[in-house]
Amino acid sequence: MVLSVRRLSEPLGAEITGIDLRQPISDAIKAALQQALLDHHFIVVPGQALNDLQHMRFCEVFGEIQSERTVPSLSSISTKWSTSDNQSEEVVGMMQVSNFVEDGILPNGEMWFHSDQCYFDTPCKCTSLHSIVAPKSGGHTRFSNCIKAYETLPEETQRRLDGRTGMNIYDYHSENMCTLKTPHSPNAPRYSHPLARFHPETGNRSLYLNRFMTDHVVDMDPDESRNLLDELFDHMEQEEFIYEHPWKVGDLAIWDNRCLLHARTDFDPSEKRQLRRFAVVGERPI
Repeated sequence: MVLSVRRLSEPLGAEITGIDLRQPISDAIKAALQQALLDHHFIVVPGQALNDLQHMRFCEVFGEIQSERTVPSLSSISTKWSTSDNQSEEVVGMMQVSNFVEDGILPNGEMWFHSDQCYFDTPCKCTSLHSIVAPKSGGHTRFSNCIKAYETLPEETQRRLDGRTGMNIYDYHSENMCTLKTPHSPNAPRYSHPLARFHPETGNRSLYLNRFMTDHVVDMDPDESRNLLDELFDHMEQEEFIYEHPWKVGDLAIWDNRCLLHARTDFDPSEKRQLRRFAVVGERPI
C-alpha cells in the first residue's frame, strides 16, 4: 500500500489512506504524517481498528503523550496491554468521550468552539480521537482555522492584539457545555495567553482565544474587552474558516491544538457515541 493524502476542504483538513496503523510505523510514514499535520492542521485516517496501545503509539509520532489531566471532571484512564514480544506495557493519558461507557466524559450535547487546555500554562500540542461508536446523525466535530482567521483581520485589529493576553477559565455547567457559570468559581482552572500566538514549528501567527473559555482581555476596560472578544469570536467562526467532520466508526483523527478551534454539534442523547482520546504534550504559547 502507498500512503496517500487527500485534501478535505479549502480551510483545513486531509484524509490519509494507504496505511494500517496496527502495524509498526516506519520512519518514512512518521515523517509523512508529521508533515501532513503541519500542512493541513487536521488529519484523519479512516477504517482503523486500533486498541488502546496502538492508538497511543500513533499519537507518539507527534510527541510525548500527556499522562495527566488536572481537571477532576476530566480524569484519564490507564490500561495495560501485552506487546508482540509478551511484554506488558501501560497505556496512559487515555480518556473516553462517551455517553454510555464507564468513566466517559463530555457525554452529550452541543459544545462551543474552544481550544483544549487553554486554561493551563502549557496547553496540549495535539488532540487525537478514534471513533468507536458513532450516532446515526449529529455529534460532528467542527474545526476553525485560526491562522486564516488572523491573516484576514484588518491590520488595525491585528495591531490591537499585539501584547494583549486573554484570561481563559474552565468553568461550565456540566449539563450544558454552552453555558458558563457566572460568577466563576475562585478555584476554576485559569491562565492568560496571548490573543495571537506564534506557531513554534511554522512561525505562522494565529488567533488564540475562544468563545467557550476566554473570559476577558487582561488589563482592558470591561466593555472594550467584551466588544473586542465578541468581534473576534464572530470572525473566527465564519464558515470560510471551518471544516466539519462527520465521524464514521474507525476514523482516527489528530489535530493541531495550537492553531485550530473545535466544537461539537448536537446529537440525540439516546444514541450511543464513543471516541477514545489522547493528547500530546505542548508548550507555552508565545
